[in-house]
Amino acid sequence: MIRRNAKRLLHLVNQLLDFRKMEVNELKLHLREGDVIRFIRDTAYSFVDLAEKKNISFQYDTAVCGMLVTRFDHDKLERILFNLLSNAFKFTPEHGAVTVGVSVERREEDNVLLAISIRDTGIGVAPDKLDKIFERFFQNEIPETLINQGSGIGLSITQEFVRMHGGKLSVSSTVNEGSCFTVELPFCEIHPASLPQDAGPLEMSAQGLVVVGEDPEDEVALGGDPAGGTLAAAQVAAKDAPTILIVEDNEDFRFYLKDNLRAHYKVIEASDGKEGWRKVLSAHSQLVVSDISMPHMDGIQLCRKIRSDDRTKQIPVILLTAMAGESGVLQGLQTGAADYITKPFNFEVLLSKMRNIVEYNETVKKTYQRQVQAGPAPVEPASEDDVFLREVLSYIDGEMGKTELSVAELAQKFHASRSTFYKRLLLLTGKTPVELIRHIRLQRAAELLEKSQLTVAEIAYTVGFNNPKYFTQYFKEEFGCIPTAWRRERMAR
Repeated sequence: MIRRNAKRLLHLVNQLLDFRKMEVNELKLHLREGDVIRFIRDTAYSFVDLAEKKNISFQYDTAVCGMLVTRFDHDKLERILFNLLSNAFKFTPEHGAVTVGVSVERREEDNVLLAISIRDTGIGVAPDKLDKIFERFFQNEIPETLINQGSGIGLSITQEFVRMHGGKLSVSSTVNEGSCFTVELPFCEIHPASLPQDAGPLEMSAQGLVVVGEDPEDEVALGGDPAGGTLAAAQVAAKDAPTILIVEDNEDFRFYLKDNLRAHYKVIEASDGKEGWRKVLSAHSQLVVSDISMPHMDGIQLCRKIRSDDRTKQIPVILLTAMAGESGVLQGLQTGAADYITKPFNFEVLLSKMRNIVEYNETVKKTYQRQVQAGPAPVEPASEDDVFLREVLSYIDGEMGKTELSVAELAQKFHASRSTFYKRLLLLTGKTPVELIRHIRLQRAAELLEKSQLTVAEIAYTVGFNNPKYFTQYFKEEFGCIPTAWRRERMAR
């Protein structure tokens, strides 16, 4: 993962340097001999893992047999292919297809014309935009499901590299059907006395290209698990550890966070805001850590949705973003986010902030628990959670005599599903609804034992128990002694 992202960063830096050199006309070709057919095929191999991750069919189609040895700039041809293939995969949706085609037209003597076509089934380009896509900084309109389309200089640099080789770059495209970029490069074939042996043959699998007859470790590097087996060896959090939700569209970064946090928390993950919202509703985690720039629903929208929904408003959110400006920070905090961290960041800083937020919520929950221990009397509301808890306690107190008082009735009273009500009350008080109802009844029973002349059986029925035997059993679990012993102890004081 480190190697892949370092190469990605190197590619971006090289693009900036090439762009600057283009401006001052300092770009030069550095030609050296090589098998251009094998070079193209090897470059295509590097996209096998991306095809598997995005579930895209990837084919390498060529009728060229043997080798084509000539003089070409290896670095610039690699970047031509890299830019065109990156765009093909970037703008092709899941279950789409990308095809690399290579053909050779042999002319008089040793002059040949090499044609490389890269075809995709992506979003395509409108006819009125085809003549603009090679202009510097041009960016085509893209659907909301795609983000981070780039800087708009990749195709401009690609076209310049093709021209430097004396070639031609053309494109044909249909909106919502796909595009085909064709590179035509004239070469003069070389016939050296001794040539290196070619690589093994190509075979197709359901996932895309595989290499036959090479080191198995190389195959894993091309299309294997990015985790590299480290998940199995990583330390796992305790069973009672808090649950957190990570919402991040970048698979490498999401894996990095999950792999480092799973020693401290139970980690649930989502690849975009829409999936994140579904998991917020289903999992009711103690904390959400979300990126901002994501397809379908961004982090700002997700945070706003969490904070505005009665079922989830108590869940804190930490937003992660590469936008470091004050306006971006302010926008994130105004949505109700608990904190806002800009990338790149120190992981220990993130972990400390997460611990502080989770521990604070635990402290608040224990405060609610102490308020419940004090009895069913309402407390002065200071927040929406206070109001919710006050109303729940008040309703249980008023309906205490009903032996059939149920969780379903409470959930219906407070306009929530049974599971949502259950999880919210557990998060605030540390008790399930059934445990809370029983706790309030036993607290009131203790008061009646101390202050009234009612019998134990009468008190049991008064507070909603339909069987004095069960009342005595639960009372002993709560207070450590049976009701009659409790009354004698209180009367003796």
